[in-house]
Order: sequence, then C-alpha cells, then structure tokens
Amino acid sequence: MTGSTFGAIFRLISFGESHGPGIGGVVDGCPAGLELCEADIQK
Repeated sequence: MTGSTFGAIFRLISFGESHGPGIGGVVDGCPAGLELCEADIQK
C-alpha cells in the first residue's frame, strides 16, 4: 500500500494501516535544526 503526500514546500508523507492502529508520517523539506513538536503538526 502506498502513502499519501500533501504540500509543496513542506511535505507530509503519511503511511500506515487502513484498518489498524498503526499510522505514521514523514515531514520532508524542513531546514536542518528546525525544532518541531507534535502540536506543530496536529493543525
């Protein structure tokens, strides 16, 4: 199963189980050293 990609500058690539508890994501395009917390990406 492939994931979904959203965005152009900062991209969120999601992956996981369609009917299960396991999901994940990769935030791509962030400058090195940029600090993110869970609240930053929950919006």
